[in-house]
Amino acid sequence: MDLINWLFGPPSRDQFASSVIRALRDAGDLRQHRYESEQFRLVNSGAGEINLGNVYQEHCKLPSAERAAHLKQIAQAFFSAGDELPEGFDEAKKNLRPKIWPRAVYANLSLRQRLSNATPFDSPLYPLGSHLVTTVVYDLPTSMRSLSNEDLEKWGVTYYEAMEVACQNLQETSIAYSKIGDRFHSAVSGDNYDSARILLKDQVSTWDVLGDPVAMVPQRDAMYVTGSDDEIGLKMMLDLAEMTLNDEVRPLSPYPLRLVDGEWEDWAFPQAHESYPKFRSLENRFLSDLYAEQKPLLDAIHEKEKIDVFVASFSGLKNTTSGEVTSYCVWAKDCAALLPKTDLIMIQVDDGPAICKWDRIERFAKNLLEPVEDLYPIRYRVFQTPTAQQLEQIGTVEL
Repeated sequence: MDLINWLFGPPSRDQFASSVIRALRDAGDLRQHRYESEQFRLVNSGAGEINLGNVYQEHCKLPSAERAAHLKQIAQAFFSAGDELPEGFDEAKKNLRPKIWPRAVYANLSLRQRLSNATPFDSPLYPLGSHLVTTVVYDLPTSMRSLSNEDLEKWGVTYYEAMEVACQNLQETSIAYSKIGDRFHSAVSGDNYDSARILLKDQVSTWDVLGDPVAMVPQRDAMYVTGSDDEIGLKMMLDLAEMTLNDEVRPLSPYPLRLVDGEWEDWAFPQAHESYPKFRSLENRFLSDLYAEQKPLLDAIHEKEKIDVFVASFSGLKNTTSGEVTSYCVWAKDCAALLPKTDLIMIQVDDGPAICKWDRIERFAKNLLEPVEDLYPIRYRVFQTPTAQQLEQIGTVEL
């Protein structure tokens, strides 16, 4: 290893974990923290856990001179996160904020808790489209804590009442919006809540756009809004989302949402739009990362619970001319498997792989695909490959 790299380069995962433990101790945290390298997390004597993946990536991106301060910052945040909440709702009100999270954060947490036999988390989660969830957090300068159902019950309020207060607080916070041209809007406050401003629907609905408001929140400090009929605005939104996702350690979602009758819903990016290949590439890269995080957790659970099932990988093929990425998975012959949803499936048959379109399989062999609804991203349980007759109906494609 190069000496300069060894002295000043990013720490290894194990080195980082040791540094976080020391920083927690320096911050006054008297709990014992056990490092679990495979899961890349700390488990403390108070039955809590700290997942290190995201903060490690942030840490490694920083210049070496800024890393010591970053360690102190994250240690204080982790240590303070367990602080007691105020006894009454009136006292807590001013520090409530709405927060948007990737749905995968909680889906993977649920799998990790199943793996470790931990008590399931108890935070109320409400969907924002198919790939995001919303919570209410209690926010202080050095820490942020998601409220649990128990917290809300103690205060005698519902999630909706707490969220209304949280959104009102966000509305009243000093904020900044920018416009590019007349009809492209962006939140630019940089306070880690710009993405949550998508929940200020009354305000968004007043903005001048062509068609229905369409929004993307690719990361916590980005919210882009344009119109469903604005071809230039949609291209601009996708270009900005691509730049953001390329640089972001903690992405939210590349999927657009449309505001209809005061509610956000999933919106399909138009296939006829010139930027559609770029959207498909972002979508498949996003899904590839989600499935890559999910697979080892499922494998570990199946090993622990002695379940014999093959968890297929989500893979991609890139068209060198158009740049569009096509996803695929492998369907092993006549064995129990969990398949990710992909564009293509390579089915193992006696005379070699048959490459089929997913939507054709759903049409002619849907009885073989059993959706596992409690998994995100979704997987389909299969036990046997299509028959020769079904394959003839499905048809194959050439790569």
